[in-house]
Amino acid sequence: MRMIKKVPASKSSSPRRSTAKHAARGAPVATRGDDNGLTGFSLDVQQPLGTRAFSASSQGAKHSRGFAAAALGSFAALDSVSAALAHLDHALGNPAVKSFTRPNIDGADSEFASLGAEAQPLTGTMIVKFRQTFHKIPVYGSLVTVELSKTNECLGITSSLGTPGSVSHIATVAPAQAIAVAAKASGVAAKSLRQTPRLYFYYDQHASTWRLAYIIEDVPVRKRRKNADGARDAARMDYVVDAHRGGLLAELPRTPTMAAVRQRAVDGLNKQRAIVVERVGTSYELRDTTSNVTTYGFEYRDPGAQDRQLPGTLYRVPPTPWPREAISAHANGAAVAKFLRSIVRRNNIDNKGGEMISTVNCWDRADGKRPANEWRNAYWNGEQMVYGQIRFPNGAFFSVANMLDIVGHEMFHGVTDMTSRLEYRAQSGALNESYSDIFGIIIANFRKPLAKWVWTLGKGFDGPRTVLRDLADPTKHEQPRLMKDYIPRGDVHDNSGIHNYAAYRIMTAKRGARFLFTPTELAALFYLALTVYLSRTSRFVDSRRAVVQAATSLFRNDSAAARAAKVQAVEDGFAVVGIV
Repeated sequence: MRMIKKVPASKSSSPRRSTAKHAARGAPVATRGDDNGLTGFSLDVQQPLGTRAFSASSQGAKHSRGFAAAALGSFAALDSVSAALAHLDHALGNPAVKSFTRPNIDGADSEFASLGAEAQPLTGTMIVKFRQTFHKIPVYGSLVTVELSKTNECLGITSSLGTPGSVSHIATVAPAQAIAVAAKASGVAAKSLRQTPRLYFYYDQHASTWRLAYIIEDVPVRKRRKNADGARDAARMDYVVDAHRGGLLAELPRTPTMAAVRQRAVDGLNKQRAIVVERVGTSYELRDTTSNVTTYGFEYRDPGAQDRQLPGTLYRVPPTPWPREAISAHANGAAVAKFLRSIVRRNNIDNKGGEMISTVNCWDRADGKRPANEWRNAYWNGEQMVYGQIRFPNGAFFSVANMLDIVGHEMFHGVTDMTSRLEYRAQSGALNESYSDIFGIIIANFRKPLAKWVWTLGKGFDGPRTVLRDLADPTKHEQPRLMKDYIPRGDVHDNSGIHNYAAYRIMTAKRGARFLFTPTELAALFYLALTVYLSRTSRFVDSRRAVVQAATSLFRNDSAAARAAKVQAVEDGFAVVGIV
């Protein structure tokens, strides 16, 4: 579950202070604290190290496994996955790239399993992803992204790799035992779980050690508990079970033909909105078949305790007029779908044109007990959007679905779930929140010149003249702005302010009197970073490397001076907050 509402987090009396120095591109970057056990690396052909790595005269070519499979210059004849793997093998075995070598444990070399290839329309290149494995067992959170030209030339490699030594790759706990552990923790019957436990090498952050573990994904949670801050468990969890000892290692929150008719209707902000509905006989339903967006009502039922009744009742007229909050959810959902399709070239949240479902008038009774029916929250539950509402002093309700920035924020949690799948805890959780904040801001402001963008999110969420977060100054809303003020064990909504401020500095960067990036370029920049270069346990420093690599790829055909200025603006944005 992804809550937009920021809940108080326990503050440490001694915030961590950053002592890191600038790291050169092309060098491995490892940080401690929220450690994911992985080391990051970035290599680009436009950088000197990348030029040496992929030079036809490279010393490593003669003994590279990749180049034994394909002679230099013949990659165009290969499929993209084979070409990418050959380039990766070559880089790992090339003496010219001493800082990038193939991890080895107990005599076993790291291998790489393909996650598929996908043409990236924003850059005109092919993106091929791999997961690192040992003994055919994947390393949790690992990711290698290889970017290829149209002729299968390597343009760049970005990776996060681990070395899970001192742990046997042979499980001594049966998969059925792992299912039983997950079932007990979630409160569901073991027989109802159809998920297949999968073995991973998993880095246990609490013990700072690697373990062999089963992971059971997307388990519905029936025993939802409250933590010390009053926040409830997510509606779905990934459960990590030790494959040698059988204990629960971690609970990881997962929070994703008929005639079309165009109408105009008034939304919750008293604005006329153009919507697409579906004609069914003599009635009309809030179903937009062009964008595949559908809107339901829940009649103030509890989306957590009664999630099996979601999505609720599909709105239909006649007999009753469209509820204004439903019009807001429907029109804003369609606006997000249009942004995804036209700006970042993504076919809805799942990139397959799948249905984008919204349910309004929800009331989580444990999270919003008084007054009746008020629930100041919204979240993506892994399958759809649910929206609560704010009660005004006069007794009227104002739906969270009225806020386009909130709708964009929450729906981008769905995009994250379908791509990088950032864990909802520690730095990866703060990144999860921050990227949704970034896209909430971009979507809500996209039609305006950058000089007129509003950098606050959730206006009126906590009453008149209030906002939830401010990217231009996170400290106004109890968020740290710099890494030196990072809150260990802090709530993801707190520490997201650091990455938000870095993004703000990038988005407002200027060259002379002019903004350096256009709104379309900003959308593409952060979209590529989130969906192409980040993985489950990515940290702030990984995001820095991801956005730099996205800029390098996106602006590859700009003049050298223009490209350098944009890449430098990205590096400066992260440096100013201490993400180095």
